Amino acid sequence: MKKGIIFSVITTALIAVAAMPMYAKKKADKGVVQLKMKEISFKSEPGDLFIKNDTTVDVVVFAGKVEKDCVLGSIKKGQERSFDLSKLPGIPKSTSLMIRVASYETYRSKVRITEEDVIYTGLVAYNLGDKNYLTIYGNLDMSQETCFYASNESENYVLELRLDKPSQGEVLATLAPLETNKRIFLKKKDDGNPYNIYPTWIYIDPSTNEKTSITSKKEDRRRVVPQPDGNDAYLDPFKGPSVSTGIGYKVAFINIQNDTNSGIVFLNGPNPLKNQKGSRFTPGGKPNDVYEIPSENGDSGQTYTGLKVEFDNFSKMAIAPTTFMPGYKYELVITEMNGNYEYDIREVGKKSLVEDSRIQLFME
Repeated sequence: MKKGIIFSVITTALIAVAAMPMYAKKKADKGVVQLKMKEISFKSEPGDLFIKNDTTVDVVVFAGKVEKDCVLGSIKKGQERSFDLSKLPGIPKSTSLMIRVASYETYRSKVRITEEDVIYTGLVAYNLGDKNYLTIYGNLDMSQETCFYASNESENYVLELRLDKPSQGEVLATLAPLETNKRIFLKKKDDGNPYNIYPTWIYIDPSTNEKTSITSKKEDRRRVVPQPDGNDAYLDPFKGPSVSTGIGYKVAFINIQNDTNSGIVFLNGPNPLKNQKGSRFTPGGKPNDVYEIPSENGDSGQTYTGLKVEFDNFSKMAIAPTTFMPGYKYELVITEMNGNYEYDIREVGKKSLVEDSRIQLFME
């Protein structure tokens, strides 16, 4: 065969290989390397982590750092599915971990995913049997063209960036302790207005799995307009709560113990409140569901006159006007006696700022 013909055959073969879709290498039993398409499931499985994908593309969900390549599964755009975290090798019955998300297209087109490919990160306080809910914000820039940068200088706390509201705002992004210059991919608003960003610092006690949130005040708002490649879109570093910085509690913690056979929704006026697990519902017989409500009037606390509990049969029970102090813990016990619902609410004590111990994250 002539050299020119040999060169033509080799060139044609190389072009054909380059045009093939991304495959993952898999070793056969006899040491031969085979090519196999990456497989990933979109089906829900019996589990306690529920993630809703409000973006416009399919996504892939990772447990821990993406470099560990621990893929939980995929979620179709606009849909929600459940995951079984108990299948993770070595996971304790009670722990905290970060969930990271990349686009399905990126996952299929690259040999290895890195932190640069992550478009959403969320925090899960895992307790075997407890349900957790996360929502991937819908206005993320999935093409990864416009973004801003944020840094968490706290050694002890995970940082959540919330939109528009300090305590009940939607979580846009989550930063691990000491994570700096994280790119937050976000579309520009059509009207040209900036996004209102509020920091919330999260600490989860590794011995009790008790979650502590320290929210910002309205005056702590940061505003940003995402830019191509994040040019000139840097938020000042978030330093974290401490006595020296003057950043402290701006919420009260209400632990609801539902000793009835009915599920309940905790309301402030007509608005359902969300608990620390991301749910707006507490099932019957649930021993502990913690809700955080703003208390921004300093040491005088904040009085609520519109709190109520709604039961499965549509009946509602009003909670008498109560003043909640920032940083204090309260217990709200709901019982049923002869078909009538009753409650008891009391102050338990004040939380201390965590300044000398660091949150422990599984698979970080």
